[in-house]
Amino acid sequence: MNSTEGPVFDVVTVPDSADARLFVDLSSYGADLAEARHALDLAIQSRGEGSQLEDAATYLIASAVIAYCRTYFPSNVRKPLTDYIDIPDDLADVHRLVGAFRNTTVAHSQSKLATTFAMGVLDAETLCVRDVTAATVSQTLPPPLVERFQKLMEIADDLLFEVIEPVRQRLVEQLSGSDLETMVIDDGRLEIVEAMDTDFNPRTRRRPYPTSHTVYWSATSLTGD
Repeated sequence: MNSTEGPVFDVVTVPDSADARLFVDLSSYGADLAEARHALDLAIQSRGEGSQLEDAATYLIASAVIAYCRTYFPSNVRKPLTDYIDIPDDLADVHRLVGAFRNTTVAHSQSKLATTFAMGVLDAETLCVRDVTAATVSQTLPPPLVERFQKLMEIADDLLFEVIEPVRQRLVEQLSGSDLETMVIDDGRLEIVEAMDTDFNPRTRRRPYPTSHTVYWSATSLTGD
């Protein structure tokens, strides 16, 4: 091997076990938290004159709220993250507030934080009615709450790492005692299932220990070229 080249790796799926299933669940919380943190980081970076992300800040915060709440809202395939970590007392109010904001404003339109008004447009001189229109006024999380939300996710991520790490170490030991040569040759690969976009189906439920993933292909590009 050329000394300038990096190492070559083979990748196998870890054999199914209680620890492997726990690792999958814990790691999926980590993926949700990473998604939420990235969206919130972009929202914070959008502050300031001339930012290209400024108009997207409200939607980025909403995306972060949804991703964070996925970790502990009811699910048919995994327990809540809060079964494994305790939210610190000094951030518990933000945790509850974000959940309420998700329920009443982001996922459902119930809160006065997003209100639609029926407005009449009048000629300023004659007061003749020119039109009737609708105006929706919405309020996202204020900057101080966004920063506390960011802190909450950082702490949750750190606490999750403390739970994941011993599970990961046990899996390293278990995998080291497996028949790795057979796994590499035969049954240790992640199965990629190919399908067309016409078969796309969001109403699926992932298995407790997945070993395959479906990739949907499109016959034309998104631009229509």
